[in-house]
This record gives sequence, structure tokens and C-alpha cells, in this order.
Amino acid sequence: MSEHTRGLSGGPVSRRTFLSTAGLTTAGAAATVAGFPAIVRAQTREVKVGYLLPVTGPLAYEAGLALNGLALAVDEINASGGIKSLGGAKITMMPGDTQNKVELGNSEASRLIDQGAVAIIGPFSSLVAFSVRQVTEKNKTPFLLLAAVADNLTEGGLKYIFRMQPNGRGMATLTVNNMFEMAKNANVPIKRVAMMHEDGNFGTTMGNHVEAFSKTMGYELVQRIPYNLRSPDLTSELSKVKAARPDLLIVSGYYGDSKLIAETAAKLRIGVSALVGLANAAYSNPKFIAENRELTEHLFDGNYWYNPQSARARAVFAAYQKKFGSTMANHGVQGYQVTFVLKDALERAASTDRDKIRDAIAKTNLSDQILTQDAIRFDDSGEGINATPALIQVQNGKPVVVGPARFAEAKPVFPVPKWKG
Repeated sequence: MSEHTRGLSGGPVSRRTFLSTAGLTTAGAAATVAGFPAIVRAQTREVKVGYLLPVTGPLAYEAGLALNGLALAVDEINASGGIKSLGGAKITMMPGDTQNKVELGNSEASRLIDQGAVAIIGPFSSLVAFSVRQVTEKNKTPFLLLAAVADNLTEGGLKYIFRMQPNGRGMATLTVNNMFEMAKNANVPIKRVAMMHEDGNFGTTMGNHVEAFSKTMGYELVQRIPYNLRSPDLTSELSKVKAARPDLLIVSGYYGDSKLIAETAAKLRIGVSALVGLANAAYSNPKFIAENRELTEHLFDGNYWYNPQSARARAVFAAYQKKFGSTMANHGVQGYQVTFVLKDALERAASTDRDKIRDAIAKTNLSDQILTQDAIRFDDSGEGINATPALIQVQNGKPVVVGPARFAEAKPVFPVPKWKG
């Protein structure tokens, strides 16, 4: 990890200060009590949990949001008595930086396991996750995915991988369904769709689903354009989209590239009924919205999100605002909630044995959660059985849930006049 990372507010936060606020240290609590009698050490045990995130490199901003959520959850757990079934043991998070590189992800995972991590959370990128899952499986270490959506991550009969959030198939299917239902209610038919996606495992997975789904939903995919997330200019790609005259433009990408697409689409007067993010890192992000009010108004995003009807979720958002001075985003929500999935499993396992923790995670039935779904449970492959994305739209400078109906806090604006041109 670099000496400085960035909090949600965008300002640099000292690595040492940032990690210490949530007990995210590598030295561990054992060093603190090394000089005390054995009975005291037993009462102040720690539970080491490793995180893998691209805290430096092209995805550093998004990783910082997830890390904020982890920090908030660890603070809350430790302040409320730690893991009670383990005598109040505190969670110590051990950092691992992947830089969004497969080889580094593998080596960092191995290091964290060797240093005693009872589970690993991460690694944000589906590309890195696909490789790291072999390391955690070989070492029989629970691997709780954070943000990674590619379907193939849970394939192959693996026992130690779990995904709380929707996979690519669920994210794409439910988001497109929600958009088409909304269009039907507005009496605005969607017949032509264009798709732009980053060309890694994540974006390709989402693009495949949007393309396959066209056959059952009856729309024509008039353009599908993969791009490199580091591309400095996407004008030619978006010109092709405009020429194809789609009703919707769907974008699966990370923060910087998705921001560039929205800016360029606005300049070109792209001519669609809506610009829709699909597991998008920018289009429901409070920072992006705050800094681009006119551009972002009425953007859609199908993404994991918090339940605005939940009192606990609202309290978590208030705590995040107080701690980091800014609004919690979707990756922060995931970082927070996945930590509580592990906390729940640790309480029921009453052990730091990795196999016992794995078995406890597999039996999760967690209804006390902040997401737009029913209780968090896992099937035999480790997928979240009830995982459901929300359909989010920016309204009056704020991301609000407009679907599914039981979680909705506002009615959608569709079609969007400014994108229609």
C-alpha cells in the first residue's frame, strides 16, 4: 500500500492514521500484550482477517471506498465488544494491495494466509479474484468476495469462496428487466440497445449477459463496444453508438472510464432515452454526482445498494458521514456488510479454525443486514441466494432507489429529456 490513500472526500489520508482508526494494523494486538501474563493475553485475543484491494493503481479510488466500509464495520464490531463467542476478541485487518495485478494478488493472498489470516475479503477486481480463488482454495481459507461480479468466480466446485452481492447474470438480468418494466409503464418502448464495457473479466461478463438477454427480451443489440479502462478518449466509440440510434446506452465500467463516457456522451448529444450503468462504479457514486450535478442528473445505475427503508442502514450512513465527512457509496456498503457476514460466522463458529469458519459462512442466514434483499444466504457454490441489485437514479443531486418497488423511495424519471437530445 502506498503511504497515502484517499478517503471518500477525496483528500489524502495518511496510511498509518487511516488504518489505525479501524484497527487495520499488521502488527496485531499480540504485540501490545506481549509482556502481560498468559491469562490476560487470552482475554485480549485478536482475529486476523486479511483484505486484498487495489489500493494503488487504476482502481485506487474505488478500493478506497470499499476500505472505508471495512474500517467502519471493524470499528463498530470492536467497539461493541468484539467477537463475543471468542471472549471479546477484536478483529485486526491485515492489508494487502493488489494494484489490480493478478500476480501480486496471488502473492499477497499467500502472504496474508501465512501470517495467520483466518479469512480474506476482496479483491474488488474479477480478473484478480479468478486467480486468487485458487490460492485460497489450496490453503483452505474462506474467501469472501467484495464487488467482483464475474460469474465464473464461483464455478468449479470450490468450497471456500462466497459472494454476498449479485453475480453478473443476476446483476444484468434484473437490471435490464427493471429498465424494460419501467419503459413499459411509461409507454416508451425499448427496441434498440447499445452496450459499452471495459474489456476485462468484469466488463466482458456483463456484455455477454446483455447480448444473450436480447434474445429473450426481444431487443436488438445494435452496438457492443469493449474498451480499455485506461483509454484517454472514447469519442470514436461513442460516435458509433450515436450512429446506431439506440434507445438505451448501457455502460459497465469503473469510475474514471465511466465518467469519461458520460462526459463524452453529453458533448455528442448521444440521443438515447436513458444512460444506464450496469454494476457501474460512477453513476450512483455520491462524489461523482456532487462534482458533476448537471451531467449526472437522472443517470440510472443497476447496482448493489443499501435499503433506504431500513433504520439500521440509515444509521450506518450517518456514522459513515461522521467518520469520513462524505456520503457512503455502493462499494462502502459492500465493504461494511461483508465484514458483518464474517462477524456473524465467527460468532457461530466460536473458533478461529478456518474450516469451522468456512462451515459457518456456508450456513449463514443473516436477516440483520442493510441491503436491498432478503436474508443473506449462500447456495452450495457460494453464491448469494437472495442477492438483488437495486435500480438507482440520480434525482436532485442524490442517488435514490427507484426499484424494486418494495425498496423504492422515489418514482423514476423516464425517458430522460437531456439524453434524448
